[in-house]
Formats: sequence, C-alpha cells, structure tokens
Amino acid sequence: MPPRILVPFDDSEPARDALEYAFDLFPDGEFVVLVVVDTTSLPYIPNTTDDAETSDETQELLADAADLLTEAEATGDERGTDVETRTRLGTPAQEIREYAERDPVDHVVIGSHGRSGVARILLGSVAEVVVRHSPVPVTVVR
Repeated sequence: MPPRILVPFDDSEPARDALEYAFDLFPDGEFVVLVVVDTTSLPYIPNTTDDAETSDETQELLADAADLLTEAEATGDERGTDVETRTRLGTPAQEIREYAERDPVDHVVIGSHGRSGVARILLGSVAEVVVRHSPVPVTVVR
C-alpha cells in the first residue's frame, strides 16, 4: 500500500517547494494537500450568532483556499500525480496536527518559512509545532 502523505499548503514558496519535494521523496505516494484558513485573523464579535461581515470574510478566505488547492492540483497534474485536497478552518498548526491524528496519513511534508530569532519567538513556527506534536514523521523543507 503506498504511503499517504500530508502536505500543508499556503501561498508561499516554501509550501510549493515542500509539495515538489514530497513528490520527489515519495514517488509512489498518495498525496493530501491541506489548506488551513487561519481563523485567528478573523474579528471576534461577542454575543452575535450571524455576523454578515465575518461571514463574508470567511467566504473570501475559503475562495482563496480553493484557488490554492487548484494550484496544488495543477502542480500534481504536471507531475502526473493525483492530489487529494482538503480545507480546514482554525489555527494552522493545530489543524495540521489534528488532521494527521484523525485521518490516515503516514508522513507530513511541510515548508518552513525560515524565520529565526525574535521573529520566530514572536510569530511562532507552524512547522516547529507540527514537528513537536505530530503523531507521524515530519519532513521540513526549507
């Protein structure tokens, strides 16, 4: 049975490099490309159940995610590889980790933005959190 590889994907060069690397590292793999819509950027409005502005923002972010998934599928098509796509809402590191726990994946290949020093401390690192908490092996591509 071929390995099932999870590749988190965002609008960055490291994510594109990670997808290409995953194709090279696992030539016989089954690939799942995951885009996480970061809900931490959405405004929180307490005591409302249906805020049109938040809903519009969420819909716009989901449309952007669909564009990213189309890009990942096109990359797979260029390589002659089928790519399964998924979208999740939430905090990227947490959603990636939870996907790896709940769905049958054998490996995660993730891009690193290469932050260091104060930027890494202040902004954190999705890749670092995934490496520390993933239930499956993780390859970080720089």
